[in-house]
Amino acid sequence: MARFKPPGQCPACGEWVPKGQAACDECGACDRSGWRNPDTSASYDGLDLPDETFDYDDFIAREFGGQQGRVSGNQRSLWFWVGIVLVIILALGFLMPLLRG
Repeated sequence: MARFKPPGQCPACGEWVPKGQAACDECGACDRSGWRNPDTSASYDGLDLPDETFDYDDFIAREFGGQQGRVSGNQRSLWFWVGIVLVIILALGFLMPLLRG
C-alpha cells in the first residue's frame, strides 16, 4: 500500500485532510501511526470519569441529602416579610405625591 500524504481522505476515518496537515482533525491518525486510527482508549484510563449508568438524581440525593432546590421555612418567611416591606415602600412612594398635591 502506498504511503498517504495529505491532501486527501484520511485512510482511517475518511475525513478530508488538508495539504500540509500532520494529522487528521477527526480521528487523530498521523504519519507516525501509519495513518491508522490510534488507540485512544488508553489515553482515558485513570481519569475517573463516571460510567454510562451515572444517575444524577441519586448523586444529588447522596451529596446533598435530597435537599436540592428546597427552601427552609425560615428563608420563606424572611422573603415574605422582605416582599411586604417592599410593597409598602413602593405604595408610599406612589401615594406621597398624590397626598401632597
